[in-house]
Amino acid sequence: MPILLNAVAHEARHEVRFVETTHLASLTRPLKTSGRLIYRKPATLIMRQQRPSPVTYRIVGGRLYVNGHPGVPVDRIPQVMAIVSGFEGLLSGNRALLLHDYTLRLTGSARRWRLRLVPRLPALAKVVRVVEVRGHGGEPASVRTTTPSGDFSVMRLSP
Repeated sequence: MPILLNAVAHEARHEVRFVETTHLASLTRPLKTSGRLIYRKPATLIMRQQRPSPVTYRIVGGRLYVNGHPGVPVDRIPQVMAIVSGFEGLLSGNRALLLHDYTLRLTGSARRWRLRLVPRLPALAKVVRVVEVRGHGGEPASVRTTTPSGDFSVMRLSP
């Protein structure tokens, strides 16, 4: 686990394109969004959604800003808290943060790996059943998030 976290966290800045497909039982078709995902050490996560409509989500200092509007504390929004702790823990190499919020299971090899995160905190477990991050080397390639209801999203990441 430490070797994987060190490999992923070696850069001070991560920037990737994403395409996310969200499958909700209440909808007849999946929702698709795409854009750029940026992480800057120590704790800035920015999602610039370009499609279907432009929206910028910025998380800095434990606050969520949407299109520049005044920030809301992330701990008030469990869905966002789950994303932040998982992404930040992985991309910063912060194993303590990951272990605080999740039970971890790493499988595979350095070339092709899968990290399974199961929420420990009741607030997270209400909105997330499991997060599975797949990658190769030091690069995450996809993130699948499943909710307790069975709804799920798959985010594909590329340079």
